[in-house]
Amino acid sequence: MADGTRLKELQEFQRLIELILNDEKAKRQASEDQLHSRMDQMAEVQESLQSSVMGLEHTMGAMQQQLKSIAEQLQNYNRNKSILGEGLTASVERGSSSRVTAIQPPLEDNITQYNAIHRMDLLCLMGRKPGPG
Repeated sequence: MADGTRLKELQEFQRLIELILNDEKAKRQASEDQLHSRMDQMAEVQESLQSSVMGLEHTMGAMQQQLKSIAEQLQNYNRNKSILGEGLTASVERGSSSRVTAIQPPLEDNITQYNAIHRMDLLCLMGRKPGPG
């Protein structure tokens, strides 16, 4: 009879071990499912961030194009001011044809005034108030 009791104890111990293993397996599966869910969420966030970065790059390209256009407008504006005599002055030599032969820079005071005007123009275009300097 001792063998029968020993067999029952071993069977009970085996059932207990199977219950513990099944419980651990269920916990591991739940943990894996949770990790997969987190990985899916991270993938969605990554896709969203990549989309945002692409949008920002597009916006940055458009802004760079606008800045380039503004710089070209400023150059044309400055060129027109120069032609009108507000910047550099041209001396005209009349020979076989009338044309500008030399560009003479303005006096030092005019250069300072010219630089200040263009600094104010640039600040105004940027939406800032000109300060001292």
